[in-house]
Amino acid sequence: MRTINPRWILIPAFLLAAPLMASEHNGILLTDDAAGATKETKAIKKEQDEVMKELIAGNKKHMANHSRKDGMAKIMIVSCADSRVPPEAVFHLPPGAIFTTRAFGNIVDKAQLASLEYAAEHLHSCVLIVLGHTGCTAIKEAIAEREHPRPQWRSLNEQTLNDQLEPAVAEVEEAQKVAQARTGKSLTGDALVEAIVKTNVISTIHSIREKSPLLWQMETSDLIKIVGAVYHIDTGKVEFIKE
Repeated sequence: MRTINPRWILIPAFLLAAPLMASEHNGILLTDDAAGATKETKAIKKEQDEVMKELIAGNKKHMANHSRKDGMAKIMIVSCADSRVPPEAVFHLPPGAIFTTRAFGNIVDKAQLASLEYAAEHLHSCVLIVLGHTGCTAIKEAIAEREHPRPQWRSLNEQTLNDQLEPAVAEVEEAQKVAQARTGKSLTGDALVEAIVKTNVISTIHSIREKSPLLWQMETSDLIKIVGAVYHIDTGKVEFIKE
């Protein structure tokens, strides 16, 4: 009988084990997809490092021109988290002039309400502005969700946020049905989004009054003034709106 050289047995075994060894060493099998993911991860890591360098450099410039503020802001703002709507820039005010709380879709939760209560009571902030903006992505997503509800939410936090935006979408939708029946016309596109943005601003104001008896009492006692506004991204104009 012919004897098989042990070397010819070890070589195939080594070749079969090599991917597993690579998996154990790197945490993934180096398939084309995995290699692409690794490349993408490295690109993201590089971008993160560059952002951190930018933040550190920016802070050094800030320190060079820093002057201490007393932090007694007279203005409270509830605004969308959209990066295109920085309240200090929108109203051309310096740091320390505005006490800001921000959330996607300019909604409020308990933590934000507590923050506003603190500003009103302890900082003596006397004007509270709920600031929405045109082209709001949060509103667009809420519209899309109402038209085509997803079977399951990837994030319960996102679902909670949508639940707070949905009433404004529903209110405008019902109004549009009435308008369509009476005139044969209804809002679409950007005009529809802007109508819901305004309705959502008013909805947030109502939420503030309903969920914070303290702020509602301060408003009825004329200690604070609550107003709604919409920032127009295309022109930079702030439109104050009536309830």
